Amino acid sequence: MTVPDAPSSTTEKNPVAAHPITSAVIFVLVAGAICGTLIVPIYASATPKVGDFPFFYFYLLIYMPVVSIVCSVVVLLQKRIRAPGSQDGEVTR
Repeated sequence: MTVPDAPSSTTEKNPVAAHPITSAVIFVLVAGAICGTLIVPIYASATPKVGDFPFFYFYLLIYMPVVSIVCSVVVLLQKRIRAPGSQDGEVTR
Protein backbone atom coordinates (compact mmCIF):
# COMPACT_ATOMS: atom_id res chain seq x y z
CA MET A 1 0.00 0.00 0.00
CA THR A 2 1.48 3.33 -1.02
CA VAL A 3 0.97 6.51 0.92
CA PRO A 4 0.46 9.65 -1.14
CA ASP A 5 3.13 12.26 -0.72
CA ALA A 6 2.30 14.94 1.77
CA PRO A 7 2.26 18.41 0.28
CA SER A 8 5.61 20.01 0.76
CA SER A 9 6.03 23.33 2.48
CA THR A 10 7.40 24.77 -0.75
CA THR A 11 4.09 24.27 -2.58
CA GLU A 12 2.83 27.69 -3.54
CA LYS A 13 -0.69 28.55 -2.50
CA ASN A 14 -2.87 30.65 -4.74
CA PRO A 15 -2.81 34.19 -3.26
CA VAL A 16 -6.50 34.70 -4.02
CA ALA A 17 -7.39 31.49 -2.17
CA ALA A 18 -5.10 32.49 0.68
CA HIS A 19 -6.95 35.79 1.23
CA PRO A 20 -10.63 35.27 0.36
CA ILE A 21 -11.93 38.29 2.28
CA THR A 22 -9.46 40.68 0.67
CA SER A 23 -10.27 39.19 -2.74
CA ALA A 24 -13.99 39.67 -2.09
CA VAL A 25 -13.41 43.32 -1.11
CA ILE A 26 -11.46 43.86 -4.34
CA PHE A 27 -14.32 42.31 -6.34
CA VAL A 28 -16.96 44.48 -4.63
CA LEU A 29 -14.93 47.68 -5.17
CA VAL A 30 -14.31 46.98 -8.86
CA ALA A 31 -17.90 45.84 -9.47
CA GLY A 32 -19.23 48.93 -7.71
CA ALA A 33 -17.02 51.22 -9.78
CA ILE A 34 -18.24 49.60 -13.00
CA CYS A 35 -21.92 49.42 -12.02
CA GLY A 36 -21.95 53.05 -10.89
CA THR A 37 -21.76 54.16 -14.50
CA LEU A 38 -23.55 51.27 -16.19
CA ILE A 39 -26.77 51.60 -14.17
CA VAL A 40 -27.93 54.77 -15.90
CA PRO A 41 -31.24 55.31 -14.02
CA ILE A 42 -29.18 56.18 -10.93
CA TYR A 43 -28.07 59.46 -12.48
CA ALA A 44 -30.19 59.99 -15.62
CA SER A 45 -32.11 63.08 -14.62
CA ALA A 46 -31.86 66.71 -15.59
CA THR A 47 -32.85 67.86 -12.12
CA PRO A 48 -31.58 68.71 -9.58
CA LYS A 49 -29.10 71.14 -11.05
CA VAL A 50 -25.84 72.06 -9.39
CA GLY A 51 -25.06 75.50 -10.73
CA ASP A 52 -25.47 75.27 -14.50
CA PHE A 53 -24.73 71.54 -14.54
CA PRO A 54 -27.57 69.02 -14.75
CA PHE A 55 -27.25 66.22 -12.20
CA PHE A 56 -25.94 63.61 -14.66
CA TYR A 57 -22.92 65.78 -15.57
CA PHE A 58 -22.22 66.61 -11.93
CA TYR A 59 -22.55 62.94 -10.93
CA LEU A 60 -20.03 61.79 -13.51
CA LEU A 61 -17.61 64.62 -12.73
CA ILE A 62 -17.63 63.62 -9.06
CA TYR A 63 -17.61 59.91 -9.90
CA MET A 64 -14.31 60.01 -11.82
CA PRO A 65 -12.14 61.02 -8.81
CA VAL A 66 -14.03 58.52 -6.64
CA VAL A 67 -13.24 55.71 -9.10
CA SER A 68 -9.57 56.72 -9.18
CA ILE A 69 -9.43 56.48 -5.36
CA VAL A 70 -11.18 53.09 -5.50
CA CYS A 71 -8.66 51.86 -8.10
CA SER A 72 -5.80 53.02 -5.87
CA VAL A 73 -7.26 51.06 -2.94
CA VAL A 74 -7.64 47.99 -5.18
CA VAL A 75 -3.98 48.20 -6.22
CA LEU A 76 -2.89 48.44 -2.58
CA LEU A 77 -5.05 45.44 -1.69
CA GLN A 78 -3.64 43.44 -4.60
CA LYS A 79 -0.11 44.13 -3.39
CA ARG A 80 -1.17 42.88 0.03
CA ILE A 81 -2.40 39.49 -1.23
CA ARG A 82 0.77 38.60 -3.12
CA ALA A 83 2.38 35.35 -2.10
CA PRO A 84 5.05 35.65 0.58
CA GLY A 85 8.54 35.87 -0.84
CA SER A 86 7.48 37.32 -4.20
CA GLN A 87 9.11 40.48 -5.43
CA ASP A 88 7.31 43.51 -6.88
CA GLY A 89 7.77 42.68 -10.55
CA GLU A 90 7.44 38.94 -10.15
CA VAL A 91 4.30 37.16 -11.26
CA THR A 92 3.02 34.58 -8.80
CA ARG A 93 1.03 31.56 -9.87
